Amino acid sequence: MVDAAKEIPDVRFGRALSHARRSRGKTQEWLANQVGCSKSHISNVETGARPLQPVDVRQADDCLGQGGRLVRLRRELYEPEVLDWLDQLHQLQLEAELIREYQPILPPGLLQTKEYASCVIPAGAPWFTSDDVESRVKTRIARSEKILGADVPHYHVVLDEMVMRRHVGSPAVMAGQCRRLMELAESGRVLLQVYPWRTWPHAGLNGPLSLISSAHAPDVLHVESVYLGQTSDEAGAVRRYGMLFARLQADAWSPADTVEFLRGLKEEYENGVWPRMA
Repeated sequence: MVDAAKEIPDVRFGRALSHARRSRGKTQEWLANQVGCSKSHISNVETGARPLQPVDVRQADDCLGQGGRLVRLRRELYEPEVLDWLDQLHQLQLEAELIREYQPILPPGLLQTKEYASCVIPAGAPWFTSDDVESRVKTRIARSEKILGADVPHYHVVLDEMVMRRHVGSPAVMAGQCRRLMELAESGRVLLQVYPWRTWPHAGLNGPLSLISSAHAPDVLHVESVYLGQTSDEAGAVRRYGMLFARLQADAWSPADTVEFLRGLKEEYENGVWPRMA
């Protein structure tokens, strides 16, 4: 439980700093010398009793080899109104060893085809100009190529069955998206499972979620709403949502059955047929 006299952002940042320091095998005294403060100040920061100033956060991030993670966490905790959460999510994905993601509405952006993304983006933001849409599609595809073009992160995805039955674009667009998901699944680059829509109780009714694990930082939970995304490395939340994702995986179709499901949908779309729920 957090001490009522302490601010939650201070406690969360302190825990992250302590984890980063200990994972590097460094003492509080060593970190204090690097940052230019007293050992007692570092101790107070790590317990959430005191905040760390932005310039000191950058110094701590550099000397602990965090690649900007501590800087981004500080911005999220203390300056959420200026945070580009999509950029933050991309950075977390780049640093990850394992991503576990559940999506009940759309395929993850990293798995979308150019044609599919070109339908989704303007549908959700009709005020975008054609240049806005083109720019965002290019960014999405570039990020996908950068992450999926590498051997890591390992990527485990559970999609609700309705995701690929939802009519986002033409039958040709939907067939292409099915083909893309099949290729990624069959190549082994993505462990993909579909969650049958008739399964209940449904463990994914609270919406999309990602669990992001990296070697040198605490596991992170990322959840999305209509307008923004939020991340948390609070151990209890990460653990609970890890249990939820395990339930989703357990109740979903196997990877092999998922590919066969997508193959059947693709053939229907290629024939110009809009699949119906059984």
